Amino acid sequence: MMWKPLTLLAILSAATGHAQAQDEWDVWETKVDAEMAFAGSTADGAPVTYLGAFGLSTNRVLDSGLEIGAVGRAEVQRDHPGRAGFSGVSDGGAGGVPWEWQGAFSGLATSTEREHVGARGQLEQAYFYVEGGYGEVRLGRDKGVAARFHEGAPSVFVEASTANPVLDPTGQAYVRTDHDLTGPALKLSYASPRILGVRAGASFTPTADVRGLDRDPARNVGGIPQVGVESASEVAVNVSRKLRESGVRLQAALAYSHADVSSDIKPDIYGTVETWSAGASAEFDTLTIGVSLLNSNNGVETGPGDYSAWTLGVTKRVFSLDLGVDYGEASDDLTGLETESWSLGVAKDLREGLRVAGGYRGQTVRQRRVGLGLLPPNRVSADGIVLEITLSL
Repeated sequence: MMWKPLTLLAILSAATGHAQAQDEWDVWETKVDAEMAFAGSTADGAPVTYLGAFGLSTNRVLDSGLEIGAVGRAEVQRDHPGRAGFSGVSDGGAGGVPWEWQGAFSGLATSTEREHVGARGQLEQAYFYVEGGYGEVRLGRDKGVAARFHEGAPSVFVEASTANPVLDPTGQAYVRTDHDLTGPALKLSYASPRILGVRAGASFTPTADVRGLDRDPARNVGGIPQVGVESASEVAVNVSRKLRESGVRLQAALAYSHADVSSDIKPDIYGTVETWSAGASAEFDTLTIGVSLLNSNNGVETGPGDYSAWTLGVTKRVFSLDLGVDYGEASDDLTGLETESWSLGVAKDLREGLRVAGGYRGQTVRQRRVGLGLLPPNRVSADGIVLEITLSL
């Protein structure tokens, strides 16, 4: 009758094993987040744009105190169909001849063959990380430290901001100061722990070959690849301090990136792209003010080709409303495109996770005579009311 104690032992062993497995599983913390956003403008030809995003992250803290985890984020987006905001081509060359060259950072080009992009999806983040007392290491699809550490001008708009917008209803948002050189390409990043408010980091991207929804390092004009960005290195420093006496929080960032640029276009004007950026902001009780600027040689070593941009913004909390005004400028020497953009808006959180923002935006794009003068100077404006609705879960 030995089977009874053996059976009991087997049942107890299985139950104990299940409990241990359950305990092991319970130490993993999983978080899910989702976001929806809609943005539109009354400017001529501006469609309603939208974004849907789903994020999933999981992490575990080991007995040693080391944290390991994984993060993923997928997005579906419908932006301006001919968006030139760093994922397309400007129509500044309409009536002229195609202008083939593109900036390795700005991505701006003018062409008679303007690409039209509809709704599309992309895995924007997919990385593993390890974090402990010596800092954090990430490996996978992610932004580099230059973009992650960015500080700058505040805005009442979450996705359709004047600078660095995720949604661009007019397709003419040329102001970019967030220093995102490589987009969501595979990279290795390290960020130090924050000591006395200071954090430093570095990233390396072997090949920036992923065409993200808001950053397109795999350049193309009319579907034809133009330049390639390889061996991209980034370094950045971020400072965040809260002054005890006044309660004011000061934040600042400085970043530099370097990468090799190749092209099949002849003559090959490219070599090495070098970009630097800086930004700072001050948060008072109900007032926030910030500024950011960026300059890049666009990878052009033969002739002028610099891209530069700056933006300044102020937001003010009045009762339950957020009021804001911002202004920005950008200039791209390679294409001769110059732009001014400003907005005046108000936003309100209707409930937790639901925010509505609206205001008036002015955008003016001018094209200087470039190259042999085959592209005539012109001016395009896209002024109108902008409305944005964001829902976060």
